[in-house]
Amino acid sequence: TECAIWEKQWYQRRVRGFSCFSVPLCLSSVYDIMEFSESLRKEFWENGAVVVRGLFSDEWLEKVASGIDSNLAHPSKYSERVKGDIGSGEYFNDYMNWQGIPNFVDFVHNSPAPRLAKFLLDTEKLVFYHEHVLVKDPQTGKRTPWHQDQPYYPMDGKQVLSIWMPLDRVEVMETLLFFKGSHKLPYFMPYKFVTERPYPIENEELQKKMNFPPLPDETQLGEIIGWDVSPGDCVVFAGTTIHGAPPNLTNTCRRVLSTRWLGDDVVCAERPWTTSPPVQGSLKPGDKFVEDGLFPEIKC
Repeated sequence: TECAIWEKQWYQRRVRGFSCFSVPLCLSSVYDIMEFSESLRKEFWENGAVVVRGLFSDEWLEKVASGIDSNLAHPSKYSERVKGDIGSGEYFNDYMNWQGIPNFVDFVHNSPAPRLAKFLLDTEKLVFYHEHVLVKDPQTGKRTPWHQDQPYYPMDGKQVLSIWMPLDRVEVMETLLFFKGSHKLPYFMPYKFVTERPYPIENEELQKKMNFPPLPDETQLGEIIGWDVSPGDCVVFAGTTIHGAPPNLTNTCRRVLSTRWLGDDVVCAERPWTTSPPVQGSLKPGDKFVEDGLFPEIKC
């Protein structure tokens, strides 16, 4: 199978911060951007995550690399640089900068990404939410904790996905990991990446009404899937799929551009904490995101 299925033989490894599994080698396949298969869409909706091989050309990789360099040189107020308990490297992340980075604007409108997102979401209209730059230096001892994306966002709806596009080779022991089928579970509390503690509740009444529980123990969440990926590949996952990533204790940088895409059924929604990103334009709860110019509809 295309997925690397992780066997449920749990034992802890403090260095990596995640449970470890024996992993079969992933096989490669190449998708023509105009000929995505129904089986790919079925796998996405069944498992909550899917890998697509060889989608992005060297030209797009070079443009995105230049865009990431620009972001690193001029980070926004939302940026973070986090160090782990071990290792000399830092984990940098930043978002909501794409409109000021011409190569990212080009990517959002003209790369294969919007066509892939529209196909997998099976949506009439496609809205771009934001980009997220994720860079783990060599010897970065900070993991990405298990989480769902959508509880961070001021939105509800099933047609939410991210396209996680690496610029560097990522082996299975450093790759993004997912609990298979976890996108079918309810919302859980979001967690701060720095402290790995839950977001502070700012509206107790809303939390009582919405009842976001803490994430279950990982041993209760079932099978884990992940893929080794090379430049040109991407991993696509739903907004509610539980995912995380180990530290990068290799001697190679791990640069990723993750882009967030929305379909027809996505509406603005309240959260009992400050959302991330903390922007929703002029939208009010129940409004569709396509109704606000801050989040453009992408024609493809």
